[in-house]
Amino acid sequence: MRYAGRVRWLAVVFLAAACGNSRVDSPFIGEADGGADAEAGADAGPDALADAAADADPTLGGPCLDDGQCDDGVECTSDSCDGALRRCRNVPDDTRCADSNYCDGVERCVPGLGCREGEPVSCSDNDTCTIDTCEEADRTCSHVLRDVDGDGDPDWNCGGGDCNDTNPDVSSLTTEVCVNGVDDDCDQEVDETACAVPLHDVCADAREVVGSETFSMSTGAAALDYAATCAGETPPFRDVVAALIVPGGPAQDIAIQATATRTLAIAAAGQCGDASSELGCASAPLTSGPVEASLLLRSVSPGAVPLYVFTEGEALVDLTIDYRPATAPPENETCGSALTVSPGVHEQVEIFDAALDYDSACGKTLGELVYRFELTEPRDVRVYATSVDGKGDPNIALLPESCAEPEIGCARTSPALVFKRNVAPGIYHVAVSASSPTLIDFVVETAPPSTPAADETCDTAPPVQAGQTLSIDLFDHTDDIATTCDPAAVDAAYQVNVSEQSDVLVLQRISSGDTGTAALFDPACETELVCHSSSRSPVRAVATAVAPGEYRALVESSRGNPVTLTTFLRPASATSLVAFADTCAQAIEIPPTGGRFVGNTSNAAADYQAGCDSGGPGGGAPDQMLRFTISQPQRVLLDMRGSDYNTLLNVRRGPACPGEEILQACAAGYVSDRSFLDLTLDVGEYFVQIDGYSGASGTWQLDVFFSDP
Repeated sequence: MRYAGRVRWLAVVFLAAACGNSRVDSPFIGEADGGADAEAGADAGPDALADAAADADPTLGGPCLDDGQCDDGVECTSDSCDGALRRCRNVPDDTRCADSNYCDGVERCVPGLGCREGEPVSCSDNDTCTIDTCEEADRTCSHVLRDVDGDGDPDWNCGGGDCNDTNPDVSSLTTEVCVNGVDDDCDQEVDETACAVPLHDVCADAREVVGSETFSMSTGAAALDYAATCAGETPPFRDVVAALIVPGGPAQDIAIQATATRTLAIAAAGQCGDASSELGCASAPLTSGPVEASLLLRSVSPGAVPLYVFTEGEALVDLTIDYRPATAPPENETCGSALTVSPGVHEQVEIFDAALDYDSACGKTLGELVYRFELTEPRDVRVYATSVDGKGDPNIALLPESCAEPEIGCARTSPALVFKRNVAPGIYHVAVSASSPTLIDFVVETAPPSTPAADETCDTAPPVQAGQTLSIDLFDHTDDIATTCDPAAVDAAYQVNVSEQSDVLVLQRISSGDTGTAALFDPACETELVCHSSSRSPVRAVATAVAPGEYRALVESSRGNPVTLTTFLRPASATSLVAFADTCAQAIEIPPTGGRFVGNTSNAAADYQAGCDSGGPGGGAPDQMLRFTISQPQRVLLDMRGSDYNTLLNVRRGPACPGEEILQACAAGYVSDRSFLDLTLDVGEYFVQIDGYSGASGTWQLDVFFSDP
């Protein structure tokens, strides 16, 4: 080993000579030259220690004199020259490999190889009564009791109430149906006194509607009798029928809106029971709240039209039927048939049954109607839209003359605004759509070309200092910079200067009801280093191992509301794995420069409670501890975004263990952005409690930034 170490040192000397240096001091203190000291302690000599370090530390590479000699060609490593050993350090950074998918596991950076897929998340709880699933949207594991027939009621052998888990019409959630000889509601009685007779289950018993009306229909005790193109074809789907009667006289339009708390579909037909005579069908899958389906039947002749109302399982459906004078379908479906509008003149348009003809970066639920206007000279253009009846959010897009080219801008909020500065003379189109059927008022307004603010473009972006908070009014800004997070938000850009390889945090605070985006770009705003969008304030985005240079911090608001921007920098650091750290005595030290930490509380003990916790075991959730000491007042930011469970973050004042809880220094993270704290702390010692909300535990991440207050 001693000779191998000398060969490596000679390699350093040779490299230095090759690079033009005539003399290189040995990095090893007391280098032995075969003397007694070396013979007596060769295994403990500096050469041997260096060799042992290389063998034990896979991040050590070849000899070096500066950072430029240490690029290992692996994008996920932080490459630098260790000045003490004059050896390269290629430190893996797993965060550079992370993708947006939780269920495929944690990606790892492998020295010499690069990013590698992690082990998929295992959600097995070893219980045969549960269906174990990794939920990507919530980044959690779900353990749902077994429900073979899919009726929403688990088998009663597994703790549910379903006495026949092969028949979706039978469960404890179902109404007992009279005179069918079946224990429909699983109460171990058949056709008991409280049983129900289905109402309006078939066309012969349809509920008649002879004029505009709002009413409810229940699918309780009903069977699945009819078919529709947008409804489920098997139980637990069921249906009831209404008869929409148009009296003698002129044809009429019938607008139908249905709302329920279960998966819903409505369909109209020309002839009851004849699926080929379907006039229209609309469906709405179950979401977190009520769902709505809408149909507009145009120019319905006198007579009766069957309306099928489908739900997945038993539900109460609210229906609004509106009879109107007959109308023809709008003719301005496309740019080729667009209606002309005049700037400054308000137009009202009903979005109900328009066809979806054009894609939009803002996405669309319904189709659109198209309008055109002409500019004879350069003008600023603003297109405003709002819902008159409040039943849906406007979705508007500004299109070029051909409509085949990419849209100029779009918006999908309520109210909505598309603003473009200094638009060239020509013909333009406005596509008007909505999230659900509604009456929209929109107007095109033009003004002489205006001068953009300095922060509107990347070329003129003013500087922002690390730790400096800027208040930014986005009212008169345009959407100039494309982000992957939100394609339809006005933005502002600021210059960020990085003097050494650093981690950069872009922090944005937004108004209630807004959606914001924080991002970091190259100076031309062509390459996006990081981007994060959220409707919860503060919005934060962290770019790791950013090379020295000039960058652009970007903030966006979907509503154009005022926002604040603060940037924070710290020296780039590899992620630190927090093992054990189960008590204050084992707490991991956070250095004065901050850093990134990962751990797993699943195997930890529940040692400490927290004031902002709710429910869970009596001792709280499993927890791990970190600590830091500050010698002058500091602003401290702690961010657990990226953690895999509902987190709880608690900062306590030491030195006593576990420390004294601090006002507003406990944060529960039961939403996707997880726990976050922004504190200004006095001199002292502090403990950081990594915990779980309401008993939760799992893999966690923590980003720590320190700044002057």
